[in-house]
Amino acid sequence: MILPNLLIVGAAKSGTTSLHNYLSQHPDVFMSKHKEPHFLINNEIGLSRIPKGINKINDYSNLFLNSENYQYRGESSAMYLQFPEIAIKNIKKYLDKHVKIIIMLRNPVDRAFSGYQHVKRYNTDEDLDFQNAIDQCEDRYIKNTKMTPASRYVNIGMYHDFVKKFTNNFVNQTHVIIYDDFIRNTEEELDKVFDFLQIEKIKINTSKQYMVGGWQWKNSFFKKIFLNKNILKHVIKIVVPFKSGRLFLVNTFKSIFTFSVEKMDDKVRKKLEDIFREDIKKLSLLLDRDLNFWIK
Repeated sequence: MILPNLLIVGAAKSGTTSLHNYLSQHPDVFMSKHKEPHFLINNEIGLSRIPKGINKINDYSNLFLNSENYQYRGESSAMYLQFPEIAIKNIKKYLDKHVKIIIMLRNPVDRAFSGYQHVKRYNTDEDLDFQNAIDQCEDRYIKNTKMTPASRYVNIGMYHDFVKKFTNNFVNQTHVIIYDDFIRNTEEELDKVFDFLQIEKIKINTSKQYMVGGWQWKNSFFKKIFLNKNILKHVIKIVVPFKSGRLFLVNTFKSIFTFSVEKMDDKVRKKLEDIFREDIKKLSLLLDRDLNFWIK
């Protein structure tokens, strides 16, 4: 049974998709095509919470078929970080004891807003404005067994305890990337990752952006059509037989029926900064990195 020895565990909306795809360019690294299987937490948190989540060990292993000759086999499940007890228990149960773990952290205030916009784009359950979604996120998650963990906008950003549990359990096997550094100098941060993995530093094509946010649907009707990919794909394939033409049609559809998101309300930002302030101070001490620039 072939299983991963490299995990990108989160946090969600902190560059994990980009890193996943950049690492897949390295000849020593195999990254699963299914980016977020979440096998290591799915059975415990509820099978209906994560779309396309994998809950069987054989299906998980199948993600890494034909990867035996790679030094690293990796997957990126961005919600592992917020469930450290479950994830760590199952990492130790299923994976190699020398598994490497990468954590990516973004300003929790900005991450919360980006996470909210992402959930609202891709989940029909998110129908609240950001203020109310923040206020109700934990209570709603507990009551609605189908609600995605990505909707726990405050919980996800309480990084300190999560990171501490991973670093304590996997000493010298954990690498933390700050999103600001990753955006400012992607090549330098990739070199640090290659050093961490002890593989050759090579030039990676970082020109493509992944999971670009900043937009929302104008109408819930068109959102549901777009999210129902089986129907949409079937119709588009009939109308446009060529892949390039289908991609153009989808992008045109999105440009017509979406709009750019306005910036976060200043009062909500201040509220979130106050919520995360103490945790950021503790995280700064833990990582020996001053992260207070995240808050005013």
